[in-house]
Amino acid sequence: MNEKQVVIGIDLGGTKIYTAVVDEQGKILASSRKRTKAEQGPSPVIDRIVEGVEESVAAAGLPAEQIKGVGVGSPGPLDLKTGTILQTPNLGWKNVPLRDLLQKKLQLPVTVDNDGNVGVLGEFAYGAGHGAQHMIGLFIGTGIGGGVIVDGKLLHGFNENAGELGHMILDPDGPRCGCGNKGCLEAFASRLSIEREIKVAALHGVETFVLDDIKENERLRSKKLAEAYAAGDPAVKQAVNRSAEYVGYGTASLLNIFNPEVVVLGGGVVEAIGEDYVEQVRKIALQNVFKVARRNVRIVAALLKDDSAVLGAARLAWDYYNKRKI
Repeated sequence: MNEKQVVIGIDLGGTKIYTAVVDEQGKILASSRKRTKAEQGPSPVIDRIVEGVEESVAAAGLPAEQIKGVGVGSPGPLDLKTGTILQTPNLGWKNVPLRDLLQKKLQLPVTVDNDGNVGVLGEFAYGAGHGAQHMIGLFIGTGIGGGVIVDGKLLHGFNENAGELGHMILDPDGPRCGCGNKGCLEAFASRLSIEREIKVAALHGVETFVLDDIKENERLRSKKLAEAYAAGDPAVKQAVNRSAEYVGYGTASLLNIFNPEVVVLGGGVVEAIGEDYVEQVRKIALQNVFKVARRNVRIVAALLKDDSAVLGAARLAWDYYNKRKI
């Protein structure tokens, strides 16, 4: 009989639920993906999470007693002590006791953290930040998420919601952010801001061939963004370079504040553009930081891509399980 111990990692997003059975070395043994359908409300989504767990466990072929816990990466803000989603525009939920609902359904210990935090935790434990004790993670996608590792531990802060790195304000007179403030990093550098900048550039006569894709899909998908950038689309190049520039300035501030060993850049925009984007961020950041803060620091692309959050959620479950054993 296989005595391998495993945990379940769950990446709960606005559009998809990604569930995986993971061993302590970070190997995914089986997985399941389902549409979130958040508009149907919490109860049906919880049921789909449970279905995803059951499917992935069945695919792994492991008995229930070998599953030691469940970790969940969820959009926030959260109450980490109770595992409650306080309010999240990504799901449209308020005051949903996610941890307790899942524990009751799964009959397993469940621990919950912010999705940005678990993405960083995944890269810290198994990816580009492995071996570091001080790390910053920035994920540039539809929005901008991130997190901070200090002395090998996630920084949660006084009210347990530290790490909202996408909402540092770079210009109080800048564009309106989805959070309601003006001039956040997210408002300057996310994929949605790249789309906005492409449209603005086109209105000013800059050539582009992706406007029809944006109109048709409403959002410019990573594949189309990558193709247009590689083909030298002038408006796309301009918008992407602007995004990387602002992420570079934001990274410089984070280097001065936290003095990490490594900054890991991930998310759909970074995956689409690749090392060109990372190099632009690196150049701007290192030109605008104290000399001591840039000494031996690494600014690198994430390694785990779409698996970062689900593996971080699994690491969350492993840490909780190992703490209970002591």
